[in-house]
Amino acid sequence: MTDIKRPDPVTYYLPAVGTWPESHYLLDGRCQDAIRLAEASGRPLLVRGLPGTGKSDLARAAAQMFERAFVYEVVTARSEPQELLWRFDAVARLADAQAQEPRAKVISHYIAPGPLWWSIDWRGAEQWLSEHEVHAQRPDAELTDQSGQVSQQAQRAQTKGCVLLLDEIDKADSELPNSLLEVLANSGFRLPCADGYEVKARQHKPLIIITTNEDRELPAAFVRRCLVLPLAADADFKQWLIARARSHYRDPDDTSQAGDGRPAMAQTLLEQAAQRLMDDRAQLRGEAHLPGLAEYLDLLRGLDSLARNDPAQQQQWLDRVCDFAYRKSASLSA
Repeated sequence: MTDIKRPDPVTYYLPAVGTWPESHYLLDGRCQDAIRLAEASGRPLLVRGLPGTGKSDLARAAAQMFERAFVYEVVTARSEPQELLWRFDAVARLADAQAQEPRAKVISHYIAPGPLWWSIDWRGAEQWLSEHEVHAQRPDAELTDQSGQVSQQAQRAQTKGCVLLLDEIDKADSELPNSLLEVLANSGFRLPCADGYEVKARQHKPLIIITTNEDRELPAAFVRRCLVLPLAADADFKQWLIARARSHYRDPDDTSQAGDGRPAMAQTLLEQAAQRLMDDRAQLRGEAHLPGLAEYLDLLRGLDSLARNDPAQQQQWLDRVCDFAYRKSASLSA
């Protein structure tokens, strides 16, 4: 019997999409296994973890891993279940009706695909918008890789399928995840106001990744229909931080990394920034907010912008500004 070894960590370049800037992400073997099982089983992957642990970027990395199109929705307390499937523009229809426009009599002119529709059937969503002359927001049409090569999201969706990120689902009322049970199980749904028009996956089921910050407990029935990936730091938190920072910044002392497009940052600087974060965490003594990966990367991004590829100046800036990134607790700010 052939042993199947856990894959080595891989750093993926994440192209800019939506409001997210370009970035890099270190996808370890455990996360790769979870993503592959989600794709193979057709089940959503629920990623649990504290804010700033890289849950959202994991979905972007999954899209790069499988060369799929990327669609996303950031859930809020005001998000409605229907909006994830389709959206009805009542204001536009009212305006057309008041102007006595003939199109106001046809409700399909005001129905636009939501993120689940796009991820399930990208081509069908485009055809709907074209045939019904609907003016609506679409997912990003293109992704540009690190070398400047452009790939078309529609082509990715047609050949490989989509990755759908439903970000921070715990912000919504429990009605929202409960309403998605049938859609997630069947990868399809019907439009009740369009003569039963059916949206279903034609070739590739979407890979759905859902994140939660654990602000609100999710319904048990919803969790049962998901695979679950707890995203937490390793026991050696300092080295875990440094490893993820290294995926964003090359080591200027490593000639093999020269010219890979990432800015340089010395190993000693990464270690000092990580140690200061560890010291601040030790001072909190059980308080609610602990500085973590998000604060660490924010500080490094600032140092890179203030003194790009200049280790001496980056060191000086670290001494001056690290408190602004780390000391967010009232007890540490005093």
